[in-house]
Amino acid sequence: MGVTVESLREAMKYMVESQGFDRVLRKMKLLSATPGKVVCEMKVEEEHTNRGGTLHGGLTATLVDVVSTTALLYTERALPGVSVDMNITYTSAAKIGEEILITAQILKQGRNIAFATVDLTNKATGKLIAQGRHTKYLGN
Repeated sequence: MGVTVESLREAMKYMVESQGFDRVLRKMKLLSATPGKVVCEMKVEEEHTNRGGTLHGGLTATLVDVVSTTALLYTERALPGVSVDMNITYTSAAKIGEEILITAQILKQGRNIAFATVDLTNKATGKLIAQGRHTKYLGN
């Protein structure tokens, strides 16, 4: 595999330190990476929340997108791909101060298409917050 865990950390750092939208994830940390699986954590802070004081659904979608793409980068082909479809099921709220785990797993990587699943869970309780599915076009 051409990508190391350290180079994966550097790629994530580059992404979140940009002036683009991904900077909202600057407080997310990479905990572990094995081929096709990445686990990150983040403490929910006020900047991550909606008017109700819970993790914003749009940020949840961004977490699904970015962490599943990171898992794709940590495969033999190391291609980020382009999003084709993404869906998220929201099952419970994460409040300010709670730590969440974001676990992305590549389900299948074909010649042109990859499929990933991402679970957001409460780190303390293990309760599922949201589950996302992400389909990406990899090209040739």
